[in-house]
Amino acid sequence: MTSDLGSKNPPSVDAASTYMLQYGRFEAMHQQQLEALGLPRSLWRQLYDKITGETFDIGEWVVFSDDDTVKSLAEHTLSLKSEKLEAESNVFLVDHIWTTTVAQELQDLDNVPGLLERMEKLTGIYEPQRNLPAMPDADLLENTVDANVAAVMSQAGVDEARARELLCKAGGDIIEAIVSASEETAPSTAQNSVQSQIMQQLEEGGQGDGPTEWKTRGYECVQYSLDNSAQLDGVDICVAVGAAVHARDVECNVTATHLTVTVSGKVAVDGDLHAEVEANETTWTVEAGVLSVSLVKRKAEYWPEVLVGEHRTDPITHAKHVRRVARDAWRYLQGYDYLARSTDQTLAKRTFWYVADAVGLAVAHDDVPNVRCLPLLYVDAQGQMTPLSILWPIRDITQGTTLVRDVCPAWLTDPQQRQGYLHAIFSGPTQFVLDAHEQLASMWDQTAKDAVRANIATGPTPKLPVNSLFVRDITPDAKAAVAAAGLVLVDAPKDADIVFDDVPCEGRPTNQHSLNAAVYSTENAITAFQRIAGAQSWLSPGFLLKSQICELIGAAIMRNNSWWLLKSDQVVAGVEPQTVLTSNWITAVRHADVGYSAALECTPSMVIGGRLFLLERMVLVTPANGVFVWAAAPRIFQHQIAMDANKPEPYQILPPASEVSEHLFKLQASVQLGSGGATRFDTETEHVIVDAMRLLLGVDSGDGTNFGVFRMRFAIGQGADGAVPVLHEVRPALVAEQLAVSSDFVPSVATVIAGGSDVHWRQIQLPSN
Repeated sequence: MTSDLGSKNPPSVDAASTYMLQYGRFEAMHQQQLEALGLPRSLWRQLYDKITGETFDIGEWVVFSDDDTVKSLAEHTLSLKSEKLEAESNVFLVDHIWTTTVAQELQDLDNVPGLLERMEKLTGIYEPQRNLPAMPDADLLENTVDANVAAVMSQAGVDEARARELLCKAGGDIIEAIVSASEETAPSTAQNSVQSQIMQQLEEGGQGDGPTEWKTRGYECVQYSLDNSAQLDGVDICVAVGAAVHARDVECNVTATHLTVTVSGKVAVDGDLHAEVEANETTWTVEAGVLSVSLVKRKAEYWPEVLVGEHRTDPITHAKHVRRVARDAWRYLQGYDYLARSTDQTLAKRTFWYVADAVGLAVAHDDVPNVRCLPLLYVDAQGQMTPLSILWPIRDITQGTTLVRDVCPAWLTDPQQRQGYLHAIFSGPTQFVLDAHEQLASMWDQTAKDAVRANIATGPTPKLPVNSLFVRDITPDAKAAVAAAGLVLVDAPKDADIVFDDVPCEGRPTNQHSLNAAVYSTENAITAFQRIAGAQSWLSPGFLLKSQICELIGAAIMRNNSWWLLKSDQVVAGVEPQTVLTSNWITAVRHADVGYSAALECTPSMVIGGRLFLLERMVLVTPANGVFVWAAAPRIFQHQIAMDANKPEPYQILPPASEVSEHLFKLQASVQLGSGGATRFDTETEHVIVDAMRLLLGVDSGDGTNFGVFRMRFAIGQGADGAVPVLHEVRPALVAEQLAVSSDFVPSVATVIAGGSDVHWRQIQLPSN
């Protein structure tokens, strides 16, 4: 409803009060968003009025370019048709033509009416058309008739003239000609046999007229017999309309020769029918998101098409085409995310991607913009969310001036990385990203040669008196284990000999080793290993999405068979961070817009039987640089991977990793593990642990007081002799994670720190040459 404030007749006090109350709710609900977008507060109330009044009035101010050479929706530009638009004087609404998720993108393109066609116009990628059986030209028809006339005469029992007539009517199709001849007279036993064979072939989709079921871009067709006879007298057209569509949203108009179906006011099917139908016998239903229109043919016969000129889609070719369009659509998709509470009251991060309407697409890029155009998630008083974009001028714009915005995010200021980000939107020469990757790779090689490795303790660590412990949020089982070890729990860190906590504690030995900060997040760990290790065979290459965009693109182009695990380091209490798997570097770059900070390479060999296995080892680093590994068998986790034809789906959010048994892992990975099996893999894993820790300690060996407990996860790489461990993740283990390993974990760590030996920990040494 449009506000009447400022109208010629002032509103009543009650109306004004109601308006201010409603606006106050809007402001409170959207203040954080609007401040983050940078929308001047002077435009907030105008924005509210336009949203609630559904006022899309930018067309009164701008005009599209009239360049006849424009071939794509994205090639249009907008210019100001009014005399002047002052900076921060107005705000406009921009609609979204498509909102989707990573998981929903392919389904949307395949099922939402008209969406694929719009995205084809946007991307310039079109599907090769496969014409339905059509009437041949005169010369071809004559040759076809000559070739088939003898068979029709023999099988249908007609003379040559009649055979030629039937073949001409059937467009040269031998089976249809035979069936037509059989319908004219009482079928003989032989003719019944032929017709039965023909119908069987039709039902099985084999030879004959053609299949009785097929798909077009907009609908599916099924031909059948209404009374289970051999006559094809019924045909259904099925249109995917979505679960939100009801019968009241559908209008179906059918005549003897034409069919038109509209859904929610939009045309879904429209065309001339192949032959006449009994219009008054047409029925239609909407069920489970599918509209089915049932037609009764006036004459029972095989139809090579339902609507004149329709194009069939080959399922395999069509699926590949949809993926191609989806891949390129990431150049135009923009993202936003928010936290939502699920039905079980848990918080979850939800990320949506959208394509703006023609107005939004026509706002060109420029490093010196005169407008901003950013997404806003509007939430009304009932909690209903509506995504849209808002556009406002940030400079004075004069008549005829093109509207331009900076499509790069505000945090991206480095000129070279801006160029890389723009390369993900506007394709062009790739040499600069290849050069950037080569430069980084050379730096990694040099770093690996110059790497400094610290010595690690090879014997028992020095004795340290440990009698009392402070453990944050200790579990009852762990408390009992501490008591059984003869240790005392205290209530305050200052009273403990050693402290187990997730925050630093000054003055007492604690599990906050100085290396914790280096690997606290994926972004920190990538930075640390790039700086101290460089290129190592056991290290999964990673790139920072906010500062190594060019290098990532160059690596993706050079290693086009790689997949990328996208990681987010945004920490929200109670929210499980999501990991995205994609084969598309454009997708990887665009995820920087919604908080993803790193891309880790994931080679196809790492995915086994639709699972990404990660082997977890707990590693203890003592104040004297002793390196110990938890002696029990490694914990094994898996991410389930959605597969398509033995390859991962190109875009997917991985479900949280779940723990699996060692037996299942060995069963699944027996081929990859090779002749040495799990024993050799475990030995090589410990070699990697030692090398990684020596490199980390080479630049920061700690203060000689604190210790560290680290969680290291390894993926399975492919070496010359079988599987090899690839360091996938290293993080400081939270106290809760330590307690989850075993109730004996904390007291056993205390024993090792005190200089004793414990069966739960094994000190690992340098590998022998």
